[in-house]
Amino acid sequence: MKLKQFILLGLPGVGVREHAIALAEHWRIPHVSMGQLLREAISQASAIGLEARAYAEAEKRVPDALVMKLLRQRFEQPDTMLKGWVLDEFPRTLAQAQALDEWGATVGLPAPTVVYLKAMKGLLLDRLWAKRAPDESMAAIRQRLALHQEETAPLVDYYRQRSQLTTVNASLPFAEVARELAQLGCEETGAAHLIKDEAELDSLLADKSLLVVDCMASWCGPCKLVTPLIDQLANAYGDRAKVMKMDFDTNKQIPKRFGLKGMPAVMFFKDGELLETLTGVKPYQAYSAAVTRFLE
Repeated sequence: MKLKQFILLGLPGVGVREHAIALAEHWRIPHVSMGQLLREAISQASAIGLEARAYAEAEKRVPDALVMKLLRQRFEQPDTMLKGWVLDEFPRTLAQAQALDEWGATVGLPAPTVVYLKAMKGLLLDRLWAKRAPDESMAAIRQRLALHQEETAPLVDYYRQRSQLTTVNASLPFAEVARELAQLGCEETGAAHLIKDEAELDSLLADKSLLVVDCMASWCGPCKLVTPLIDQLANAYGDRAKVMKMDFDTNKQIPKRFGLKGMPAVMFFKDGELLETLTGVKPYQAYSAAVTRFLE
């Protein structure tokens, strides 16, 4: 499964940090906040922190080279190298975006998915006004929003030109935005296509043909052993059966509905009825034999 790497961009009021935390929890990958990294480095008086402290105390922006050095240190940790990450508060400048891309290319990382959380200006003003500081005026809020817009626009253009940008409507309720963000990590991989949700599964079951569904998760080690076998199964039997995958993290009601006892779990349906479930890692022959049996 593809390493999951996300950059979340957006103006104040769209909930970038909250959505970054929720997305990281959903995929069970680290949430990396540049602001938090800087605060921790300064409080711990690390070498980078000592350099950054002078800029922070003078209320100046920490130089790009120093920020990038701190971010590289975090990304070189085992959890982010193996699982991926959700990043917010970075990049803030075009130079930072380019530096991150150059470093990623150097170490062989895939290009991250960049999400621009976009909301109507009036809604952002309402949200910011509701959470304003006691002495903050509407004029100050408008100015803050304009400055962030000026800062974010070049980044949006940069990632759009590189075909990395996905725009999500952040004017919607939090749960709906979070659901759309979670779907971005559900890439189509291999011959066995991904079932997006329970409604699509029900539609497939209504078709009454033989349906094979691999219920898996990105964080499940054994699932990574079964996924190639399911793709092989799709190539071998795709003309006689529907062989699909379904992500547990975006469809957490599925295990309860079908009484699954663990993952990976490969379910075999015919005429809309669950006939058999193979749990755990099985040899390809076990999956193939089940398909052959149910096709008879």
